[in-house]
Amino acid sequence: MEDIIKIVIKGASGYCCVDEAYNDKVTITPESISYDYIPAVESEMNPKRKWSYKTNSPIFKMKYDTLVSLMPDVTGRNIDEFCTDIGGIEFVITYSDKTKFHETFWIPSDYFESQFKVIKSMVPECEYTPAVLLTSEDFEEEDEEDV
Repeated sequence: MEDIIKIVIKGASGYCCVDEAYNDKVTITPESISYDYIPAVESEMNPKRKWSYKTNSPIFKMKYDTLVSLMPDVTGRNIDEFCTDIGGIEFVITYSDKTKFHETFWIPSDYFESQFKVIKSMVPECEYTPAVLLTSEDFEEEDEEDV
């Protein structure tokens, strides 16, 4: 199998009010990570966000390699699951020979928790966690803080 040179994960809000609806995209390479968040209706409470970081850090590369090692769980997923009230999670994985894996999964993000946990650790500390990467663990932590 060829090496993975880029991983793109796209998300969408799914069924909700238009003021909270969005599309987002995380792009990861061995030396960079970027994020685009585009709300359906841009407002002060739901602004457009965009950031990009490039690095030559061996720690970042190590995390990228860990993420790549978890991709067979995505590319080999052959269970046909479907939820109707959530947005899809689209994976576009590009290999060094320029071939691509492209699939949209209509399932909760928790199904990709191990992959998303690694990506979250790659997001710079000064940035919000990309919406497509949020799992129930992120919301449970918030609930515990409110108590």
